[in-house]
Amino acid sequence: MNYLVDATVLSEPTKPAPDPRVVAWLRAHEPEIAVDPVIVGELRFGILLLPKGRKRAVLERWFDAGVRHLHCLPWEADTGLKWAELLARLRTTGKSMSVKDSLIAATALVHGLAVATRNRADFLNAGVRIVDPFVG
Repeated sequence: MNYLVDATVLSEPTKPAPDPRVVAWLRAHEPEIAVDPVIVGELRFGILLLPKGRKRAVLERWFDAGVRHLHCLPWEADTGLKWAELLARLRTTGKSMSVKDSLIAATALVHGLAVATRNRADFLNAGVRIVDPFVG
């Protein structure tokens, strides 16, 4: 594994006009990607908020056929400790991160993975390597 994929990247193929660079990146790196439980939950939450109907059914099938079968890294004590270190470092330098993004960053740091995301700014202060498939 080399990449922890954020929801912005993972969900791109579900868009009406997905960015072909992202779709190609996902295909090329499929064996090298993992997800965090936060990402799985974030995607499922978004689907559950949709009204029952065709769009929701399509996304539920996409989730069940693909996302659910991706390698999902567990939260363990090391991740919790890395998360605490990250938050403490950010606070002492006057910076912050959302809880969700900081948990994702801690998982990436513990496992030595780059975060694949469109939201570079969300992860810049975390000390993780960032890959943006939207820029090619």
